[in-house]
Amino acid sequence: MNTKTRLLSGLMTVILAVLLLYPGTVSAHAYIVKSSPAENEALQKPPAKIDIYFNEPLQKAFHAIKVTDSAGKTVNASESRFPEGENSALEADLQPNLPNGIYAVRWKAVSADGHPIEGTYSFRIGEGGSGAAGSETVVSAGWPGADLIAVRWLIYISLAFLAGVYFYQLYLLPAGAGIRPPWSRRSLWMMWISIAVFAASFLISLPLQTGIDAGVGWSGVASDPSLLLKMLRITSFGEVWLVQLLLLAILIGLAYALPKIKDKDNAYIAGTVAFLLVMVLLLAKAFIGHPAASSQKALGIAMDFLHLGAASLWLGSLLAFGALLPKEAALPSGAEERKQGYFAVIRRFSLWGTVFVILILISGVYASLQNVPTWYSLFHTAYGKILYGKSALLLVMVGCAAMNWLRGKEGKQSLGAGVWFELTAGALALVLAAALTNMPTAASSPGPVDVQQTLENKAVVALKITPNVTGTNEFEVQIKDGQGQPVTAIQQVKLTLTHLDMDMGKYEIVMPGGKPEGFKASNLITMAGKWNVHVHVLTDKLESWDTDIVIHVGNH
Repeated sequence: MNTKTRLLSGLMTVILAVLLLYPGTVSAHAYIVKSSPAENEALQKPPAKIDIYFNEPLQKAFHAIKVTDSAGKTVNASESRFPEGENSALEADLQPNLPNGIYAVRWKAVSADGHPIEGTYSFRIGEGGSGAAGSETVVSAGWPGADLIAVRWLIYISLAFLAGVYFYQLYLLPAGAGIRPPWSRRSLWMMWISIAVFAASFLISLPLQTGIDAGVGWSGVASDPSLLLKMLRITSFGEVWLVQLLLLAILIGLAYALPKIKDKDNAYIAGTVAFLLVMVLLLAKAFIGHPAASSQKALGIAMDFLHLGAASLWLGSLLAFGALLPKEAALPSGAEERKQGYFAVIRRFSLWGTVFVILILISGVYASLQNVPTWYSLFHTAYGKILYGKSALLLVMVGCAAMNWLRGKEGKQSLGAGVWFELTAGALALVLAAALTNMPTAASSPGPVDVQQTLENKAVVALKITPNVTGTNEFEVQIKDGQGQPVTAIQQVKLTLTHLDMDMGKYEIVMPGGKPEGFKASNLITMAGKWNVHVHVLTDKLESWDTDIVIHVGNH
C-alpha cells in the first residue's frame, strides 16, 4: 500500500469514527416557541387576535391561521399575516366579544427549508366548557411522494451526468499540454440528453413543489395557476427557480454553439463556462433544502454544495468512463497507443477521485452532525435509516473505486463492468439523497435521554428523560459512588433547565430525597431544541454536587 492510499484510508477511518462517536448539533424544521393565547391557556376576557411565534423564519406564502369554536364555526376576523418587521411570526384578528368556551387554533406554514408544517392547539375563554383539545405540531413527515423523489432524482442524476461530460472533456481527456480534443458525436449526444432530462424535470418541479407547499396537489395547481405566480413571487423556492431558469437558458445556448466553434481555445472557454454554470445549478439546490434553515446558513450551504458537487463529478466521470472513453475518437488509433491513452485518463482521474471522496466524507459527516443528534435517531427514524443506507452505498462505491484504481495503475485490464456497478451504487445513493432532502431530519425524534456524568469526587450522576419530547416527560436521577453503589445520604436533587437556542428564562424541577421510588418527577418540557440541564445534588452533610448535561429535545 503506497503513501497516498494509506493517507486516504487513515483519513476515512478518522472521519467515520467522528461520525459514529459524536452525533453533534441539531437542525430541525420550524416549530412554535410561544403563542398568544398560549396552549391551553384560560383567559378571563376574549383576545383580539392570535399571535404565533416560530423558532426560525417562514416562507411568505401558503400560511394560514383558522380559529373555530366548540361547534366548529370559524371566528376569524382576518386571514393570517406577518406582523410588520417580522418573518418568524404569524397573526390573525378574531371577531370581537367572543363568548366563553373552548377554541381550537389550526395553523399551517412553510418553514425556511421549504417543508410544509401544520398543527393545532386550544385555549379557553372564561369557565365555559370542560376539558381541552389536544395540541399537535405536524411536519410533512416520513417518505415524500414518489413523484417528488422521482423528479428530484432526475434533477440530480442529469446534472451529475452533465457535469461529468464537461469534466471528462475539459480536464480528463486531454493527453498533453496544449492538446484540446474536439467534442465527439457521442459526447455531444450525452450532453444534450442530460440537458433535456434536467430541463424537463426542472420545469415539472415548479408545479410539483407548489402543490406540496399549498397543500392542493397537482389538480389544485392545474385549477388555480395563480398559485404558480405566488410561488415565484414570494418564496425562496420561486426565487431560486427563476435564477436556475436563466442559467438553463444560457447553458442551452452554449451547448448549441459549442460544436460550431472552430477555434479550440474559444471552444475550451465556452465549455469551461458551461461547466461552471452546471456547478452553479448544483449550488442553487442548497438554497432550498435543509441548509437554508440551519443556524450556520453559509457553512451549511457550502457543505451541501461540496457534497452534491463532488458526488456529481464522481458519478458523471464514471458514466464518461463507461459510455465515452472506450470508443473515444480523440485517443490514438493504434491498439497499444490507444490502451496507454485509455489508462492515462484513468490515472489522471485517480487524484481527482481521491479529492472527491474526501470532500464527500467531510461534508457528509458535517450534515450528519447537524441532522442526526443521537444514536437512537440514527436507527429509529426514517431519516436516520435512509442516511445509514446512503452511507452503506458510499462504502460500496469506495470499494469499487479502489479496485478500479488498482486496475488503472496496473494498466492491464479495462474497467469494464466494475464502472457500471459503481455507477449503479451511486445512482441508488442519489435516490436516497432525493428522499432525504424533503424529509424531517432525525433531530425531531432524538429518543429518550440516558446519560451519565462523573463528578470530581468520582460520584456518577445518571439522568434519564422519557420520552424527551415537548410536553410531559418523566425525569429520573440516579447517583452512585465511585464503587458503583447507590448514594442514599441525599436530601434533594434539583434540575434547572435552560434553553440554549433562545432566551426563555429558567425553570426548576425539585426532587426531594427519602422517597422509595428514588429521585423521580413528572414535568413539562415546553420547547424542542437544545437544553442545558444543571443537576444540583444536596447531601445530608449540606455538600453540593453539581454538573451540567446538554440534551436535545424532539418535537414528536
